[in-house]
Amino acid sequence: MCVVYVMNPGAFISKRNGMVCIWQNHKLAKNIPMATLEGLVLMDKVQISSQLVAELLEKKIPTTWVSSRGRFHGHLESYDAVHVFRQRQQVLEQGTLFALDVSKKVVSAKIHNQITLLRRYNRLQESPHIEEIIQQMGYLQKNVPRTVARDKIMGYEGSAARLYFSAFGELVSEPFTFHGRNKRPPKDAVNAMLSFGYTLLFQEVYTAICTYGMNPYFGFLHTLRNHHPALASDLMEEWRAILIDSMVLSIIRRHEMDIQQFHPDEASHGIYMTKAGRAVFLKAYEKKLRSHNSYQRGTLTFRESMRRQVETYSQALMKEDSSLYEPVQIR
Repeated sequence: MCVVYVMNPGAFISKRNGMVCIWQNHKLAKNIPMATLEGLVLMDKVQISSQLVAELLEKKIPTTWVSSRGRFHGHLESYDAVHVFRQRQQVLEQGTLFALDVSKKVVSAKIHNQITLLRRYNRLQESPHIEEIIQQMGYLQKNVPRTVARDKIMGYEGSAARLYFSAFGELVSEPFTFHGRNKRPPKDAVNAMLSFGYTLLFQEVYTAICTYGMNPYFGFLHTLRNHHPALASDLMEEWRAILIDSMVLSIIRRHEMDIQQFHPDEASHGIYMTKAGRAVFLKAYEKKLRSHNSYQRGTLTFRESMRRQVETYSQALMKEDSSLYEPVQIR
């Protein structure tokens, strides 16, 4: 099984004799057996035949559109993907004790995973500044379970994130530099990788939410507002440091990408990956998501673990029992 990323401008995707056919300049570039297709991610100006769309819907194969600059455009969804009773429960649980309890668990786990990542990389670096930041973040994490308001939880999460990224920069080796998180547009190569990685992670979680019939827009932590899939943002929080942040540091430290694989954009004044850079990044991303872990019952790939977490949340939601949902915390 495989997730296929199509990012060449002007590419056309069709189906023929049980195969997904990718065409470039009217020539067949690649054939992929439909039976092995786990997901399809299309970037920018890629076209797709209506026959293939119908097949993807029938077989419930996740299909997503994203931009090469790290923006999520949308997701292909069939009419029978909605579980109305789960979605009704999502609305009923807005602002409840269940939502508060799950929020505290998720933010605490996110901070824990950030601390663990800093601690791992600082074993060799032995930076007193990073150790000090770890202690400050630990103090914030201890306060989260005692909080009784969502706004305060978000406040602790934001404070921890600022501390975390101030330490993160010390772990970035030359020729890359990082002086804090920025986005829309990213101002440096590291932020470009983080933003692109978070978009890929977001679409994974968004797709899983739709698979289990829930509404991506009714979450428990992030504020309810138009055009913002709050639940996808909520459920991806525990995975940011585990999957994307750790992968970006690994790419930099193993010299898998160089600074020439990024380019400035005059219109937006941002920095983005080149086509070659995206190819390297996507290869590393798929390798990460296909690697196995034992943080849950059994041995699963990280992609399977994310889907299981979404399923577990849907079960906790329907039973109105926050104790059933335990965010993943790395060791």
